[in-house]
Amino acid sequence: MAKVLTFCRTIRNNWKKSLVGAALLTYGVSYSKDVYDTKQLMREYCKSISQYGDNSLPTNLKPRHVTVILNPVAKKGKAKKLFKDYCEPLLHLAGIAVTILQTESENAARKLIMDLDTPTDAIIVAGGDGTLSDVLTGLVRKYNANLNSVKQCPIGILPLGQTSKIAKSLYHEYDHLTDVKQILEATIAIISEKYKMMDIIEIEPIEHNPEEPVKPIYAMGAIEWGAWQDAHALTKKYWYWGPLKKYVTYILNGYKMNLNHYCNAIIKYTPPCEGCSRCSQKNFLNVPSNMNKRWWHVFVPRNPITEDTIDYSKVINENCGIFHELSVSTSELHIEASNINKLQVASPSSLKIEIGPKNINYLSFMTQGWKQENSNKLACEQIVEAKNIELIPQRVDKECTLHIDNDEYELKPININLVSRAVKVFCSELNS
Repeated sequence: MAKVLTFCRTIRNNWKKSLVGAALLTYGVSYSKDVYDTKQLMREYCKSISQYGDNSLPTNLKPRHVTVILNPVAKKGKAKKLFKDYCEPLLHLAGIAVTILQTESENAARKLIMDLDTPTDAIIVAGGDGTLSDVLTGLVRKYNANLNSVKQCPIGILPLGQTSKIAKSLYHEYDHLTDVKQILEATIAIISEKYKMMDIIEIEPIEHNPEEPVKPIYAMGAIEWGAWQDAHALTKKYWYWGPLKKYVTYILNGYKMNLNHYCNAIIKYTPPCEGCSRCSQKNFLNVPSNMNKRWWHVFVPRNPITEDTIDYSKVINENCGIFHELSVSTSELHIEASNINKLQVASPSSLKIEIGPKNINYLSFMTQGWKQENSNKLACEQIVEAKNIELIPQRVDKECTLHIDNDEYELKPININLVSRAVKVFCSELNS
């Protein structure tokens, strides 16, 4: 009893040290538990995946081969380690040959895809939404917007970026070890070849310069323009604030912005259409693809795309291609594809134009910015669905930036077109 009392007095007399020690002990126990749970989870996945590698392969077939586009600086420099620890062992255990191509600069993924000449069964994106956009742009440019060729190459998306909206929309959310479980689930989807067709967004400038032609870029997530998005892009500038930097950026930048008239634009849009005689996607070049083809595929086509057999010339939609005009004056404007909405099951596919509040003050800007950092949802006042969009800013400010899948581009008038069911993407079984 005396020892207990002595211990209690020591704790009371050194309460600051005791508090720090208790915090460190709690963190250590929690970290050790996470490490143990992760190892056990990885062991279970390895056991289940070993059956794929143990299966014998017919003599006339080669092992599956995937090409990984890895952004080593994604997820604050952790992407490469996460891929090596969790993804690559499972792929090798399943008997899949892996080629890893690392990006070394901005837009490097685009060039890697365009220069790729090795036959591959799939392209795996190990990075964030920006890396995915680069891969899509390179893939479409490689085949001159030939939709049939692009469809023949499945894409796997590993949630290894700081912002991975598309990847996270394909997999489940967990209460514990969410990042690791989603990475493993994404790897399993690649191994088991479960996939679904997803939309892509084509973005190109309205004004064409014959001397310096600009090719379209492609994305799967969102096009964002506004005060909150520009402030969020400055978060890295305040790195010395540590975990508070995402809150400080709104405090220090809100008073500098013209919040009530940040986005002034004319939006011309056509309503959604799932395919008809007017908008048939047969306008893509019908050039045969050499991607993902080996000698036996000449006789046995692999994963044929049945939706291309639909005769859109017999489908009539009088509203298709009719432009409507909308004048917008708001603090924030988002244009999102239905890919990032887990609950999106309706047809036809569409682009969702989300228009934020028009009149906000400095305090509202700060509080809403903090909410968006946690929930990633815009304070939306109006939603319009469209298929093709002309976005014409009425005031082009050099400080304003257009964010396409979190990559920054110069703000200018652009055409935004939805290409429905254009890419085959690996996903979990429940989402396929």
